[in-house]
Amino acid sequence: MFRPELIVLEETTSTQEVAVRMALDGGVSGATVMALNQTKGRGRSGSQWISPPGKNLAFSVIVRPNIEILKAPLIGMLSAICAAETVDDFCRPFRAQLKWPNDVLVEGKKIAGIISEARFLGKIVDFIVVGVGLNVNSRAEDFPDQLRESLTSFFSLTGKIVDLRTIATTFLQRMSELLNRVENVGPDFIPLQWERRWVHKGMKLVRDGITGTATALDSDGSLLLKLSDGKILKISSGTTSCA
Repeated sequence: MFRPELIVLEETTSTQEVAVRMALDGGVSGATVMALNQTKGRGRSGSQWISPPGKNLAFSVIVRPNIEILKAPLIGMLSAICAAETVDDFCRPFRAQLKWPNDVLVEGKKIAGIISEARFLGKIVDFIVVGVGLNVNSRAEDFPDQLRESLTSFFSLTGKIVDLRTIATTFLQRMSELLNRVENVGPDFIPLQWERRWVHKGMKLVRDGITGTATALDSDGSLLLKLSDGKILKISSGTTSCA
């Protein structure tokens, strides 16, 4: 059972590294490591998550879901939904959208990112550690010059400073509700719920020089592109760009 427990650290290298170690040591589902300052925060594909100390939210959550290994990526997508709903709660009237696989956007600018890593025991998901980065109290001048036009934050949208622990608690409550639903009915609702916020649905996307129309998500969260000859290209990882 997922029971949120927030552990707040003043500083650490990476909440993801701390949470993975905790999970390997038997950390329970719901244990969450939050850091006010990350010195080596991690983004997707090995990139660095850049965030000024004390202004933004960085945390990692241990999840021990009862799902098939092939559907483990859906927990990352579930987390993106939770992040988007949290943004909606605090940034009205703005509504967050999702970019495959797990970026959260507002007005076309990134406000949050999700990474996840899993450990399997045979055919069983032992645990998944979900890392969440949310731009909360950053101002435009806090972002690197080369990223300033592509990033936003709660403060940029509302002009208000928000307590980081409050945001984390709200996210975890959303996550608890959706994971409880997974336990009761399975994870198949996740792609359909994710698609409701999909910013690129129906648009032409390019992957490795191949162009196709973003039609849907597969049951495991993979991106399905319809090519000009009618064939469907299934993409399970990586990135795409607009055609």
